[in-house]
Amino acid sequence: MAHGGSASTADAGASGSAIAGAGPSALGGSGGSSTVGASGSAGAASSAAGSAGAGATTGQGGTASAGGSGSLSEIAQGLDGLRVDDPCTGTPDTSNGAVCNHVVLTNGGFKSAKDVTITGTTGTTYDVTLRIRGIVEPTQIDGGMRTDTSTFKYQNMTWRKVPFTIGGTVNRGDYSQWRITVANPKQEYYLNDYQTVGHYIFALDYEVTIPIAANSKVTLDGTDTNEREIVNYEKYTVEGIPGSMNYGQFIQCNLVSVKPH
Repeated sequence: MAHGGSASTADAGASGSAIAGAGPSALGGSGGSSTVGASGSAGAASSAAGSAGAGATTGQGGTASAGGSGSLSEIAQGLDGLRVDDPCTGTPDTSNGAVCNHVVLTNGGFKSAKDVTITGTTGTTYDVTLRIRGIVEPTQIDGGMRTDTSTFKYQNMTWRKVPFTIGGTVNRGDYSQWRITVANPKQEYYLNDYQTVGHYIFALDYEVTIPIAANSKVTLDGTDTNEREIVNYEKYTVEGIPGSMNYGQFIQCNLVSVKPH
């Protein structure tokens, strides 16, 4: 079971940079960025991680500036604060590696989704930069494209620093998958693909830029095929946004910028 090392014991990579979920305690910082091309191809990415977790009561993330243009910001305003929670039932055990039951069960597992439709000029695709924060267990995706392939060692295992994957197929459905799906250009983006699974919990904080066409639906969802999730036993807290509900997991998106592709 994961013990959850401190930031000082994590493989920090470049000096002064933050790591998404490293150690798995997250290092400070506002996050690196990944850029995804309109066809689903990706540019280089840098990693980032903040801390996240249970019981934080700080305010919601602020509205992003979109390249200094209020009208562009309004195009994707619905994405700012888009969030899905997977709280624990009852009074969860918070010992290392503990699990709890999902509050919401669908066919014996968990499924929750929220979606918004961006606006904009018909025929125009926008590069939308989102800050991804939350508390998640790891999952494993086969195939797909990875904008950052750097890794770190934790508990004698190798983990991805920025667990963002474009496309691919689910390898272990019994570990939760957190995902953004864009209708046009059609693509799935997995947010917690650590390429290793186990009873560990991670704090996410990174930025990614994805192409979204005007009038396209964007969905944020969490899915798990069984009735259990890994508890936020590290009791991570999130700077600037509410933390996990009853030691469960969550993902929140906040809008950073919007510009025509």
